Amino acid sequence: MKDSSYYLLITKLKKDVSKKVTFKNFIITLFSVSIIFIVLLKFDDINGAIPEENMSTIQIIEYYRYPAETIRVKSDDGYILEMHRIPYGKVSSNNNTKTPRPAIFLQHGLLASSSDWVVNEPSQSPAFVFADAGFDVWMGNMRGNVYSRQHEKYSTFSRKFWRFSWDEMAKYDLDAMINYILDVTGQESLYYIGHSQGTITMFSKLSEDKIFQKKVKKMFALAPVAQVGHIKGLMYTISELFHSSINLFEKYFGSMEFLPSTWYIRMASRLFCGSKLTNPLCQNVMFLIGGPESNQLNTTRLPVYLSHTPAGTSTDNIAHWAQMVISKKVQKFDFGSPDKNLLHYNQTTPPYYDFSKIFNDIYLYWSDSDWLADEIDVQEGLLHVLPNIKLNKHLIDFNHFDFIYGLRARKEIYDDIIEIIKS
Repeated sequence: MKDSSYYLLITKLKKDVSKKVTFKNFIITLFSVSIIFIVLLKFDDINGAIPEENMSTIQIIEYYRYPAETIRVKSDDGYILEMHRIPYGKVSSNNNTKTPRPAIFLQHGLLASSSDWVVNEPSQSPAFVFADAGFDVWMGNMRGNVYSRQHEKYSTFSRKFWRFSWDEMAKYDLDAMINYILDVTGQESLYYIGHSQGTITMFSKLSEDKIFQKKVKKMFALAPVAQVGHIKGLMYTISELFHSSINLFEKYFGSMEFLPSTWYIRMASRLFCGSKLTNPLCQNVMFLIGGPESNQLNTTRLPVYLSHTPAGTSTDNIAHWAQMVISKKVQKFDFGSPDKNLLHYNQTTPPYYDFSKIFNDIYLYWSDSDWLADEIDVQEGLLHVLPNIKLNKHLIDFNHFDFIYGLRARKEIYDDIIEIIKS
């Protein structure tokens, strides 16, 4: 969508970055454009709300009359993680809950939640599609998002609660959730489907835990990320401006939650994305982050998508991504000084992850239109490293969000996964 306001904003941001302007000027630019949008809203009608905008993941599942369960588990470092389960579908040949079904685990990406898997119509939402195909569907929620905001010691008002990045998600969260699933189902292993950050967490876990490798039958990586040195768009801009130190990052973004999922953000998405006039601008915000328009986004559901995203994470987690954009390495979190790194890692620099140690069956789904899982990064960080790639599927015209929201995703990804598992 070549909206003039969008391109004016991009031009301004590029000029700002080239001049190394302050964060203050960056915010002034965004604020000025926002004021224009608000004025435009005065001359446009707001569409009626879509019911799922104000629903939780469990409420959406129940709204479509699927069975739903909420499960909470505790990680070894004290975080209470909430999982959502669809034990069987509506069109499965046998809906007897006692009938063993292959367990399939869906893990969301950065600033997302389990809702990613259910926000489209049932025929297009992966969680419903897999449930109807005969699977026992489990959806994870990493620490810090809207569903996993409890700790046995710390509240979300404590800096200690937010002292994590995806390193800890890989080390602790996947352990807690997947071990619970296997215990409950009595299965020795499961099928794993991750999107974006949900891929790097599993890659990292598998690379450092040979015992855990036995718990994953097959891994399906959608928009897979490893090294991120060639990303484009807004994430690159943030990384370039604020990567120099964790202290600088915290100065501008705080030291706790990044982009809190508050009522104000949800209302803003409702106003901007529920308007016929400004809906295209809302789309452009997504394209600015994830890649160019692909004409497969169901624009009528934009208010639903953006009422559930951002779903919350820590500032440290975003800083970790920014560090990797600049280093072009798949590395652990940099604590900001040789002394601090030495304390945590017994070396002065962050250790690298070695994905060549992963021997699980890996199925990759990627696209050269994805700005966050760039083609060069996929090739250098995964295709040339992973020893047991069973499928390397290059999708045409998929941006980063199309893997979960796109109208072609079922035919080109989900149905493909079902066929592979059942073959």
